[in-house]
Amino acid sequence: MFKISIDGYMGSGKSTLAKGLVRRLGDDFKILDTGAIFRGFAYAYKQTYGLEVDEKKVKEVLDSNVLDIRFIDDKQNIFINKENVTPFIRTEDVSQLASKISVFPFVRERYLKIAKDFASRNNCVMEGRDIGSVVMPDANVKIFLTADENKRAERRFEEAKLKGEKVKFSDVLKDLKERDERDTNRPVAPLKPVADSIIVDNTDMTLEETIDFCYEIVMKKMQEKKFVNIAIDGYVCSGKSTIAKELARRLGYNVFDTGAVYRGIACAFKYLKGDENVIDEKTMKNFANQIFVEIKFVNGLQHVLVNGVDHTKELRTEEISTLSAKLSPYMSIREKVLKIQRKFAEKNNTVMEGRDIGSEVLPNADFKFFITADEKVRATRRYEQQRAHGNFDVTFEQVLEDLRDRDYKDTHREHGAIKKTADAHTIDTTNQTLDESVEQCLEIIKSKIE
Repeated sequence: MFKISIDGYMGSGKSTLAKGLVRRLGDDFKILDTGAIFRGFAYAYKQTYGLEVDEKKVKEVLDSNVLDIRFIDDKQNIFINKENVTPFIRTEDVSQLASKISVFPFVRERYLKIAKDFASRNNCVMEGRDIGSVVMPDANVKIFLTADENKRAERRFEEAKLKGEKVKFSDVLKDLKERDERDTNRPVAPLKPVADSIIVDNTDMTLEETIDFCYEIVMKKMQEKKFVNIAIDGYVCSGKSTIAKELARRLGYNVFDTGAVYRGIACAFKYLKGDENVIDEKTMKNFANQIFVEIKFVNGLQHVLVNGVDHTKELRTEEISTLSAKLSPYMSIREKVLKIQRKFAEKNNTVMEGRDIGSEVLPNADFKFFITADEKVRATRRYEQQRAHGNFDVTFEQVLEDLRDRDYKDTHREHGAIKKTADAHTIDTTNQTLDESVEQCLEIIKSKIE
């Protein structure tokens, strides 16, 4: 994940900068407005106890209310007990109250859990007052934004007037100075730049000029960034999908589901009313030229969009699985998917699993794992899976026979056959749990990184 932290004083333009950077960096990046989390807590407190702060009452409010973050049309919304309170958290009194309650350790503990979890799952821009120092100390770019206090007060004053609030400039300046004093001298995570912060003083810059300046900093850093790619290949029911997902979760990477892409293309074929009785290389080439495939991650879940239509909910049906198997052998479809895979890996820390990831798709992957197990152990896993799904008619012998047939096809297919590359690490899951297998992979990865 590529992480950008923006810290700084009130009125310096942190929120505007964060939004501007995400707008320019594109859909691969998300923004978490950390201040909105505190404001959500503050709003919940205000609704119950008003503006006078009492530590015990603050803890009571946090314990009795559930704060949830949801993205609606790519905009962050704060929900308290399933009620969207986003329109009510930007008032000056809620802002001041948020600053006051943020000094309590239990408030910060709740906020940190939310923020760190978000950062582990997304390429993100995050703004606040301790992002680079506490929340994302491993951020790739750390910006500390500041400006003359009068300039910042002027910005806050103009914002208040646009909202229709009747305020005096002198009161705004007074509140800003008090806020600065609290933020810089609080005992827990005070506002301050860290050693590797890039200090940006935008007193004499417009907010758009600030975005331009910081965008150049980010792009320069991104060009230096090398994303880590992990290839996982192996036999059916060896545990490669489970291992891939858990590795990605532990490392904070995206796991790329290649099978879902093929199924998404199959969904598009059906959506565009393709004739399943006329499937050959010529028709597949024409079809491949008609479709544009996008991969997006929403709350950690991979979505497959074809020509703008999200087919994610349809991917796992038996009909689509069967159609996908018919389309996937054709070179025009394979080449289409191959380009998508490689493009994704170029821009993301990625765990990718399949049959030929290390040999054909990502031959230069940083780490390659080949997952295997005794065929009877794999057959037992498949047999138990089928019974868990209600298929009680199947016998173990049938499952074992089908698995052997699948192994033969996978190792003898003309394109993308299963094979272990010379530089791949073999992970045999026959006599160890999948968790133990994940730990084995992590030890290999950490030993090389360190």
